Amino acid sequence: MISQKYVVLDIEGTVCAISFVKDILFPYFLEALPSKLNDHFSSCPPPDLQPYIDAFPPTVRTSYDCLYAYIRDLTIADKKVSELKALQGYVWRKGYETGELQAPLFPDVYKAFDLWTGASSFEEGKRNIYIYSSGSVDAQILLFAHTEQGDLTGGIQGYFDTVSAGLKTEITSYVKIAEQIGNEVDPSEILFLSDNVKEITAAKEAGWEAYIVERPGNAPLSEEDRKAHKVIQNFESLI
Repeated sequence: MISQKYVVLDIEGTVCAISFVKDILFPYFLEALPSKLNDHFSSCPPPDLQPYIDAFPPTVRTSYDCLYAYIRDLTIADKKVSELKALQGYVWRKGYETGELQAPLFPDVYKAFDLWTGASSFEEGKRNIYIYSSGSVDAQILLFAHTEQGDLTGGIQGYFDTVSAGLKTEITSYVKIAEQIGNEVDPSEILFLSDNVKEITAAKEAGWEAYIVERPGNAPLSEEDRKAHKVIQNFESLI
């Protein structure tokens, strides 16, 4: 059982397969994008869509073709752009609400959530769970609210993205998150789990404990990575 009181989780490659985002969420977004842009450029654009479109640079909002090509290229390149992430969250919300989308978390993640949120005390395994992902906070909440085993958001204490905390490879982002978790929190009381070596390195340099999660489909780890960091294949060893 882990000794840290706080667990901060990455999403892609950590709690669910990278393929869910690349093979399910991104294609769903690109398939729905033409209809959303048609709505925007219509005579009666939906008011709830307008702020998401307005967040893109004015130079690419001059026509449907220009905006579509810009957003499509950002998506294919998986750019960590805040306005793109926000629009993706807007589109995915519709898919989750209709049941077209469900998040397939790894089975061991559900087991960990059950213990961390269901235990009555720290000694029995209770932990405070936070999420830190490059996807927008809205998209994070949608994912955990619509997993294959139901809504897990009730057990999550907070969410962080690159807008609220900063880039995941920067030490200052982890310092900021620790401060937001609590002014009296010792960074060593926080455990970060991610598949990204650079993120793990930044978290450790901020004083956190951090483990690399090695899942099927994740980028291969070098021998140097394995020597420098603790590597786990699932959450079983944490509970």
